[in-house]
Amino acid sequence: MRKIQFYFWLGLVSAVLLRLIIIADYYNGIMAKALFYLGVMGYLIFFAHRYHIATRRVGVLRNLELLKKVEERRTLSDKDYEGLEYIMWSLSVSKERMNYLVIFAFSILAIAGSLVLDLGIV
Repeated sequence: MRKIQFYFWLGLVSAVLLRLIIIADYYNGIMAKALFYLGVMGYLIFFAHRYHIATRRVGVLRNLELLKKVEERRTLSDKDYEGLEYIMWSLSVSKERMNYLVIFAFSILAIAGSLVLDLGIV
């Protein structure tokens, strides 16, 4: 679970850093560049991990031909059940929905902050 939490927070921090660029650039170009590099490096690690997870899930489905077996209502072996268990566990502990929600919220805040700064409201 610690690994899941690590990647969850890495994704969120990276998302926030990338959205802070808009505000940081208004005050300090060097800080904006630093946020850019940190955010992108974090995203590289985060999305490499997400790609690995997605590839593993699809690999289990393909190697065990689980979709075909379920569609044909065939009897599943113990190995098939282990594969299904892994996929269901992986989906149930995934924090990606929360990650998407936070990224969405911070994107709205970044746009609002940028507009406030660009229009000279503050």
